[in-house]
Amino acid sequence: MGGSFGGMTTAAYLSKYFKHITIIENDDVLNEILMKSTDKELLDYRCNLKCSSSIGRGSVTQNYQIHVLQGEGSKILFELFPNLKNKLLNEYGARICSLKNNFRFVIGDVLLNKYLTEDLYWFCIDRFTLETILRRELCLQYNQQQIQWISNTKVIQLIVNQSNNSVLGVKCRSKLNSHTQLDFYADFIVDCTGRYSSSTKWLKQHFNLIIPTEQLHVGTGYVSFVGERLKTGNSLLDSIHVGGNAAHAPNHNKGFLTTPIRQIKSSDPNSLGLISNFAVYCINSEYPPNDSYENLLEWVKEYLPIDYYLILKSTKLLSPLLPYRRAFDERKYVELLGRKWPQNYILVGDSMCVFNPKNGQGMTHACRQAQQLNEIFKEKYQLKYISFIYNRRAASISEECWLGSITNDWAVPTLKLIITDKYGQTKTYKRSQDSTSIYPQPKTPLFMEFLQWYTYWLIKCAAQSGELTTAFIHVVFQEKSPYSLLQPKFFFKILYSSLRHYFNLTKFFD
Repeated sequence: MGGSFGGMTTAAYLSKYFKHITIIENDDVLNEILMKSTDKELLDYRCNLKCSSSIGRGSVTQNYQIHVLQGEGSKILFELFPNLKNKLLNEYGARICSLKNNFRFVIGDVLLNKYLTEDLYWFCIDRFTLETILRRELCLQYNQQQIQWISNTKVIQLIVNQSNNSVLGVKCRSKLNSHTQLDFYADFIVDCTGRYSSSTKWLKQHFNLIIPTEQLHVGTGYVSFVGERLKTGNSLLDSIHVGGNAAHAPNHNKGFLTTPIRQIKSSDPNSLGLISNFAVYCINSEYPPNDSYENLLEWVKEYLPIDYYLILKSTKLLSPLLPYRRAFDERKYVELLGRKWPQNYILVGDSMCVFNPKNGQGMTHACRQAQQLNEIFKEKYQLKYISFIYNRRAASISEECWLGSITNDWAVPTLKLIITDKYGQTKTYKRSQDSTSIYPQPKTPLFMEFLQWYTYWLIKCAAQSGELTTAFIHVVFQEKSPYSLLQPKFFFKILYSSLRHYFNLTKFFD
């Protein structure tokens, strides 16, 4: 269920274990525009996107917002689809950016990548092109007998056997003919329908199964757009191809990010030869304007470092300014349900865990879970045990990304927390200066306070340590576990810096 990154990656992996796979997709993703456009036509469509439904992606409302494919995610996709990388680079203008030479990233007031001990690389392409070409590659690599697409079709219900606690299939309705209902039976069903998955509702309805969940709403808002980078007159600024200033609560609630999505040849002597995606964003509901580019520039000039204003002022706008304000963190604790979870049914990607997109974890998280599912099948467990085993392992992947996302989100001054327990009881907490608020104040967990302290000093130390910076970026790229940053050589360096500051010993040691 669902034919975006999680669905396609999972289908490719499972093709090794099943004779036939059906991808049921709500949108018209196999239309001629998406499947047959040239690279220039795809770029034109991308730049003129005013809403995702205009070319068949109405279910992916964030499709036109800025996305990043982190290191481990790109590795998984390029191994699964051997021709994908070369096609994106040679036919669609994708770019591989060096973090030593073309990257500048700031968290709070700390510049991270000054002393990298190895050169790391960022694969730059827009989500719209990547998803479109990935779908073409899937269709080329697997024939209809192996992987079949059913588009314009919405899953409306599960087909279950309550007596043996299993899911047997799904009921669907055609979007082209609402009176047509289809039943699909399968040995294994995967929900890749994303952040608005109906699985929570269906599992409660059929199995009286309540998934404990936790939601954090931190007032994240984006304005995204596409533009051609032009020379600013400052060679240092022009050399920044991937760059940004991360929103970091509670004192830096506004952020900026740019990544190239195309290399182009231009007759304009002022062009840098880059079409880039830009995001100006916030947390704490301190939203940037999207009514005009001039007003957005003034907002950037007032609230962000002047370098980003100069970059944007020298950018030729190629698309509408597209706002997005529905971002949140949501974790479904599927692993807590143990063997109560039904057989032959799992959640992948955003269906299981959604992250505030400012950390860019979503696509790679889904790819890693699909890869983990492949590892479980390779170990040849009986099919009826797969979902239980998968839930435990996939939840570990989600937890890594979850902690990376919510650690700073817990510091947002207007945090809203919604918790549903295993009995279905929901409680809402909200930070507010208003004494008449109907919601109690959320209390930051002790472990989260430790992570906030540790992250703060880790970033401070990383500014002066190439080894620590490099290790931190490997974690951001999901190439290494966050717990690798707790190894003794890093822990004691961070503890030492914190204590030296706390006891005001700097002047005695510097």
